[in-house]
Amino acid sequence: MADLPELDQHDRPTATILSTAFSINWLQRVLDTMHQEFPWAGTIASTTGSLSTLNTTGLAPTDFILDVRDGFLLNVGTGSTKALIRRNFQDIMQYQSFNNQGGTPVQGEPGLYAFTGRDLRLDITPRQTYTYTLWYYAMPATLAGGTTVPNFPSDHLMIDFVYMRALEWARKIPQGTAMKYLREVEIPALRTSNLGQEPEADHIPLDRLQFRGARRRPWDWMGTTRPNF
Repeated sequence: MADLPELDQHDRPTATILSTAFSINWLQRVLDTMHQEFPWAGTIASTTGSLSTLNTTGLAPTDFILDVRDGFLLNVGTGSTKALIRRNFQDIMQYQSFNNQGGTPVQGEPGLYAFTGRDLRLDITPRQTYTYTLWYYAMPATLAGGTTVPNFPSDHLMIDFVYMRALEWARKIPQGTAMKYLREVEIPALRTSNLGQEPEADHIPLDRLQFRGARRRPWDWMGTTRPNF
């Protein structure tokens, strides 16, 4: 593609591209970068387990990028599942502080959660051991030579990136051109393409904790009103 015989000899000395090929490394780089910058177009995975503590270190898998919003589900009883609400860490910290007044943690059924890296933080100490399911956006698998097909909805940006990295390798264009092109051209275009937007709502819902009852009546966000006689 880049008309570089030396690169072709290194990456594909026979009919099959080697797993140690420079082009495989470059393709892995663009895949990882795009999944980190735009996880909504990647793979949605799930994992299960159990928890009984307020904070759980390393609960998310190693390929975890970001949890699907409100995608942490607790099994709270026989056949009953509760979707916890994702909040920011500052809110969770406030709830944890409130539920730990006097040095004796209040126990109950969690309702809110936040992730800091791969660590899970709940609003209240669980009163029992719960099993859970976590839905999350996953990093791509490590590529290998041969017939491995990357999983991403836009092929052309990966082709363009690898092509330009090959030209950088041959010193035909300045170093950093491929990554600059990716960040300044392809990523903004992908964000406006509507690719991968379906997993989450395309509207901004009213905060259920701030606007009580807003899910029942659209005007409840205004609060209780009374006639002024």
